[in-house]
Amino acid sequence: MVSNDAEASLCDHGAQIPRPAAAKGKGGCLCLKMLCGLFGIVLITHAASLAGAFPMRRLTELVARSSGSPVPLLGDGFPVDWWFAFKPTAEAFPNCSSQLTCEFGGDKSAFKSWSLQYVLASSKSGRTTAMSLHSDCLGNGADPVARTFAQVYSGIAANYVIWNDQFYGDPLLNVKPKCGRVCPAPWGHSKGVMAWGEDGTGFVMQVSTPDWPGSGSKSKTRKQGNTLGCCQADNIRVAQHFFALRLATSYDTRLVLQALQRASVATDPSNNQLVKLSSGPADLASLAKQLGVVQQVAEPFLATLSVKTARSQIRLLGKPSGLHVPPWHMVSSLLGGQPLRTATWWDRPEINSTRAGFVPGCWSSHFKSAPGEVQVALTGEWNGEKFSLRGNPSSKSNHAKLGVSLSGTKLAVLGDMNEQGSLGMPGDEPCSASQNGRGGLFFVVEDDQLHTGLSALMRGETADYVGGPPGEQPAPPGSCGGVGVSHHSCHKNDCTFVKQAYAQPCGVDGFGCYPSDSLAPSCPRSSDSKFVV
Repeated sequence: MVSNDAEASLCDHGAQIPRPAAAKGKGGCLCLKMLCGLFGIVLITHAASLAGAFPMRRLTELVARSSGSPVPLLGDGFPVDWWFAFKPTAEAFPNCSSQLTCEFGGDKSAFKSWSLQYVLASSKSGRTTAMSLHSDCLGNGADPVARTFAQVYSGIAANYVIWNDQFYGDPLLNVKPKCGRVCPAPWGHSKGVMAWGEDGTGFVMQVSTPDWPGSGSKSKTRKQGNTLGCCQADNIRVAQHFFALRLATSYDTRLVLQALQRASVATDPSNNQLVKLSSGPADLASLAKQLGVVQQVAEPFLATLSVKTARSQIRLLGKPSGLHVPPWHMVSSLLGGQPLRTATWWDRPEINSTRAGFVPGCWSSHFKSAPGEVQVALTGEWNGEKFSLRGNPSSKSNHAKLGVSLSGTKLAVLGDMNEQGSLGMPGDEPCSASQNGRGGLFFVVEDDQLHTGLSALMRGETADYVGGPPGEQPAPPGSCGGVGVSHHSCHKNDCTFVKQAYAQPCGVDGFGCYPSDSLAPSCPRSSDSKFVV
C-alpha cells in the first residue's frame, strides 16, 4: 500500500477508467481518485484490469509518477525491489502465448525459431516469490521487462543511460577506441539500462540481449527495431536473462554509475538515444557524462547496495578490462573462495571447470582468496524440459550469464560475462584473450528462493575439469601443454589433443594436449593425427 501523499499524487492526474458493466450507475466511469482513497495503488491495478479498457502503459505512467522515480515493475504494474527473468531456448520453450506488440518499435519476428516465454522470480521487502514459468511474450505487454522499460521509453524517467557492446551500428557510438557495428575489447562486455528521477533513485536493468534496448526515446526510432522479438537481430532464439533492481538511494545510483565506468561499458553520452540527463543530482549527471571511456585500471570494483533480501544487502562487483583474469574465477575469489556453478555462452576459447584452490596462471595480486570450485554447466532443465547451456548460434544455446553457489551461503549471481578466455596454462591463449580482456558487472543476491530456483534450472551436465574431476591432481605439463589445454591451443605438429572420454585408453590423466609419441598404443586416432576422436 502506498502512502497518502503518494496516493494523492497518483489521483491528481484525474484519470478515469470505464466502469465494469455490473458496476455502472449514473456515471460511466470510476475516478481513480476515488479508488485511491479506498484501496490504494495495488487495487487500482486490479480494478483497471477488470475494466479491461485502461491501457497498461498509462497505468505504468501513473505508478511511476506516484513515486516520482522509475522502479522495477511486474507485469501488473506492481513495484518490487527486484525481479529476475530467464528466457529459455527456442528449442525447449518455443514461441509464446500472447501477441508480439512491438510497442517500442520494430516489426514482428520472421524468425523460424524463437521464444519469449520466461521463468520469473521477484522480491519485495525481503519476501521472494518462487521461480515460475510464464507463457506470455516477454517484453511485449503486461510483463516485467516491458513495464519496467516503458518508464524510460514513454519519457517519464527524467534520466537514463543505455549501454550495449552490440548495437550493430544503430546507433554508431562517437567514442574512442572506435566502435563499428559492435564494440570489441577493451570495451566492456555489458548490456543494460538504468534510469533515475529528480531525487536520484530509480532502477538498473541488466540484460544479456545483443541489440536491445537500443533507444530510450520514442523520438529516436531504430530501423532495426527496439522491442524483443521485433528486432532484425535474432536475440530471442537463444536463452537470455534479465535482472532489474531498485536503486533505493541516490548513492546506490552513484555506485552503479561508478561500476559502469570501471567496466568500460559501451555507450555515448552525446547521443540522447542512449543518454538523457534532464534533472536530478548534479553528481549523477557528471558521472553519466564521463561514460563512454575505456578506463585503464586493473582493480576490481566492489560495493554494497541498499536493497536487502531476507538475509543481506545485494552486492555489486565490477571487472575492469585491464584486469586480465577469468571473470567467474574473479567472482569466486572476491566472494571469499565461494564455489560456483556457472551458465554462460560457453564457446571457444572456452574455460573449463576447475577444482577448489586452483589458481589460474592469469591472476592478480588484487585477490586475497584463491577461487573455489568453478563449474561450467552444459545443460539445464525446467518443468522436466531439458535444454543446452552451451554457446553457439542455434535455437538450443544459452546467452544468459548466471552463477549459483554450490555450498555454504545461498548466493545467486547475475552477470555480464562468459566463461571464455584463458586460465594461463602452458600452451593456452594469452591472458588478455576474449572475456579476460573485457569488463562487466555482477550482481550478487543472497536469497533462498532465487538460489533454489537457479540451482534447479542449472542442474545437469558439467564441463570437463582441468586436470580431471575434483580431487585428482593435474599431471605436469609436457612440451605440448599437457592436461587441461584446450583443443584450439593444441596446434604444434608433434602434439595431439585428447578428449576426456579417451583419457584412459590414451594413458593420460585428462583432456589436454600431449606429445603424439607419448600416447598409449590403444589410443584411437583420427585421420588428422593431431586429434583423438
